[in-house]
Amino acid sequence: MSRVTLREALRDLVRENLLVTIQGKGTFVNSNPPKRLAPVRYTGFLEDMQERVRKLRVAEVEITQSPASPDVKKTLRLDSETSELTMIRRLRLIDDEPFSFTLNYLPTEIGARIKQRDLYSMPLLKIIQEDLKIPIIRAKETIEAAPADPDTAKRLSIPVLYPVLHMTRVMYTTGDRPFELVDIYYRADKYHYSVNMTRVKRQGRWTWTTEVETSA
Repeated sequence: MSRVTLREALRDLVRENLLVTIQGKGTFVNSNPPKRLAPVRYTGFLEDMQERVRKLRVAEVEITQSPASPDVKKTLRLDSETSELTMIRRLRLIDDEPFSFTLNYLPTEIGARIKQRDLYSMPLLKIIQEDLKIPIIRAKETIEAAPADPDTAKRLSIPVLYPVLHMTRVMYTTGDRPFELVDIYYRADKYHYSVNMTRVKRQGRWTWTTEVETSA
């Protein structure tokens, strides 16, 4: 068999998630190929976010006080005297398998009001808006590919440096003030994110409407 044919066969197996390629380490058999997940469409914000997380089961919740790094302080516009903030770590499962690992960074005055037991049964967004009465005005979301660090890899049951989908979200409240930073790491073999775009004409000008589709 020629090398060209072999390489193409390996690429096909990687695309089918039967093999896993890790840069600098090699190509390995995927011992646990992902199940095809039904897509979820959403066009709103809070309600759709809640619908997405309701499909998942929260397996681990940790709430700790953590040193406020310069980057987080800058993102949340915290004053220079702020030394600590609340960090919430959560592991979510889908079909009893690790799906996502989430880290929420909140000012202590907000984080101290959140109860650990509530996070096993209720989305944090709902607690913030309905229980803490903090209005959510908008959010900015960034998505990028990243290698899994040792802690994330252990929680998601994947090899170290295995590719994950890293989603960063900054939440804003009244006065366009950022009050929460969210880091979510999704298993790349179980998550997809696509945007459906439709061309429409508004006030005599052509523009696009979008609908986002995800696996959860």
